[in-house]
Amino acid sequence: MRLLATLKDIARITGVSVSTVSRALSGKGRISAEKRKKILSVVKQLKYTPNYHARSMVSGATLTVGLVVPDITNPFFGRLTRGVMEFLGNNALVILMDSFRQMDREDILVKKLRDHGAHGIIIGNSRVNDDLVKEISHYIPTVVFDKAYSLENVSCVLLDNIQGAYVATKHLLEVGCQRVIHLAGTPELSVSLDRKRGYETAMKEAGLQPLVYEVGYDKVSGYAAMKKLLSSGKAVDGVFCMNDLVAIGALKAINEFKLKVPEEICVVGFDDTEICELVNPSLTTVHQPAEEMGKIAAKLLTNMINLGASTSRYVLSPYLVIRSSTARRCIK
Repeated sequence: MRLLATLKDIARITGVSVSTVSRALSGKGRISAEKRKKILSVVKQLKYTPNYHARSMVSGATLTVGLVVPDITNPFFGRLTRGVMEFLGNNALVILMDSFRQMDREDILVKKLRDHGAHGIIIGNSRVNDDLVKEISHYIPTVVFDKAYSLENVSCVLLDNIQGAYVATKHLLEVGCQRVIHLAGTPELSVSLDRKRGYETAMKEAGLQPLVYEVGYDKVSGYAAMKKLLSSGKAVDGVFCMNDLVAIGALKAINEFKLKVPEEICVVGFDDTEICELVNPSLTTVHQPAEEMGKIAAKLLTNMINLGASTSRYVLSPYLVIRSSTARRCIK
């Protein structure tokens, strides 16, 4: 890990005192415009960032953990957040930030957490820029979900998404589906690419042509995509969806076309959120232990902060939960 620039480094290079550098950065106190310009030039050159983390540790401030999620309305991320908070209990302040699935916003939020005193950051999505993750990890411990990094000061909590998607697709084939489509997420997320890869592997093993449609991550996206496919007359008898919300949207469209699930079309989701048991028919899905993942992330982060623990890569195995959206179909 590269050494971070300090006030002393800037003072040494510019030939002024540390207090003068501090005044130039804060904008307080008397300092000539020429000297301020010289100091700020060196600050930019060294990519110096004020170390609020160190200040708060010295002052004995409460542990502050930043948690960035892409969509708090998605039940999966709600459960993940709960896991983080349950593990930390009353021993930390958790700053929860929702990026609304906007990559630029996620980058800004992560930088704000770094610059304003977070002792550690948990990134609940792999959309954040790789270079930013590398930069942030130079300053504070970081935990990332759904994407493997080989960086010092970055731990990862992963689900085997390829295997989960493979098992889901194999199940659709085993219950007799022959025209299985995948309503996929967008390609900038590694989790989307992994689930697509698992689906494609299962289809190719069966000698079938993969049919992938990029739709998004919410119910509206799933509904619109499924409605468009059915309106076009596309022959479909199985649907593997990026997540449960997309699957719920697909089920609504299928119902509007008066098609029976699972007799005519089988549907499988991913995540195993609570809503799966509440819809009719109940949704077959791949279980992803969101709360457990949140607790693991919080534990890894606190160990890195408090104990100086080395970084870890924790991989969980998914499994299929079979419900009514596929269970009643007879094997051909």
